[in-house]
Amino acid sequence: MVYVPSRNLQAVNIFFSSWAIILLAIGVIIEDWVVLVVTVQTNITIHSPWNPCCPTFWPEESLRTVRGMLMLTLNLSVCLNLILGLQFTYMISQNKCAHLFITFLSFFTGCILLYALIVYNYKLKEGQLMYFSSFKIRWTTYNAYLAIVLFIACGVICLIQCTDKCACVQICLSDEDLSGSKIPGHTIKAITEHTAMPRSIVHVHSLNSDGECLSKSHIQKRRVTWAV
Repeated sequence: MVYVPSRNLQAVNIFFSSWAIILLAIGVIIEDWVVLVVTVQTNITIHSPWNPCCPTFWPEESLRTVRGMLMLTLNLSVCLNLILGLQFTYMISQNKCAHLFITFLSFFTGCILLYALIVYNYKLKEGQLMYFSSFKIRWTTYNAYLAIVLFIACGVICLIQCTDKCACVQICLSDEDLSGSKIPGHTIKAITEHTAMPRSIVHVHSLNSDGECLSKSHIQKRRVTWAV
């Protein structure tokens, strides 16, 4: 079984979250998400869900929801990277609750981004029947899908850290605790060096003392008899 230090896992988490932010920032800067082929004008139009100004043949209201979810994803990714950095520098605690919160935030960010891309793809197929003839997905869109994988990887790593901390928790009992502890079906007793002798030995010793007393009284009777 290979043991990976917790610091290395946190460093990998920061690396993944940082690259996810970079990929999302590339999507904001570069508008080459999709190439739209218009039927009437027979020309090619570059489109991006971040662009608030849609082409004249495609209404803007259809992509407002997608743009809002992408903005939410970018904000959550920045918060996630900030929290991971604070945890790596011990500015916040590294307990189970912190790992569970980071796991939830990573999965939630990845799910929001995935849902935004699914809705965007649905809007493209819907617009293909009404406003343009075809579309072609470019490499910037695949960067967004890669960011989803990185967010999920961050959540999995945090979940591994959480389960590892739960598995490594051990309760160490001292000798005094063991002497007073009780396990169902069993009794634990601490035996020290100066423990008293068992009752059976003491009982045998008492019998020997009684026998000695009897022998002494018998000797006294014999002496009295001889004296008479």
